[in-house]
Amino acid sequence: MSADSLHPAFARALVLVCICATVTLAGCGATAPEATRLALPASVPDVAPGGEIAAARQAFAAGNFGYAARYFENAEKGAEACLGLAASYDWLYRFDLADPAYDRCARATGESFAYHNNRGFSYLLRGDTDRAAASFERARALRPGDAVIRTNLRILRDAVQG
Repeated sequence: MSADSLHPAFARALVLVCICATVTLAGCGATAPEATRLALPASVPDVAPGGEIAAARQAFAAGNFGYAARYFENAEKGAEACLGLAASYDWLYRFDLADPAYDRCARATGESFAYHNNRGFSYLLRGDTDRAAASFERARALRPGDAVIRTNLRILRDAVQG
């Protein structure tokens, strides 16, 4: 059967289905909201001076990690801004940016529980279970019995066991 022998209405419907399928498949990489959530925007809306940390926390909690990263970048430097920035980059899967941020955090915050826990989770997100385990164990040594680290170690164990 050739295209010329198709009923005109059927031919138009077939073309429409092909166009819709092409458009749908072209967008399979990420949905528009997902792509926006994972994007690192060039800028973010202004907030009152000193409000960057609160805006970053709100964006992070909403899963808008690109906005969170930008607000943490603009915040006054400190442990929360440093760790928040690195964690935001983690959730954007921008490990090329997360690693230098964690290096700055190590210098700024030292060998803290939050640093080792977050760094361990960063390694876990990448599938680097050996380094994740080492970081989580350092965090556990600093806070034995902590519920967060117990949960992260359980997640790591499940990831290793498949």
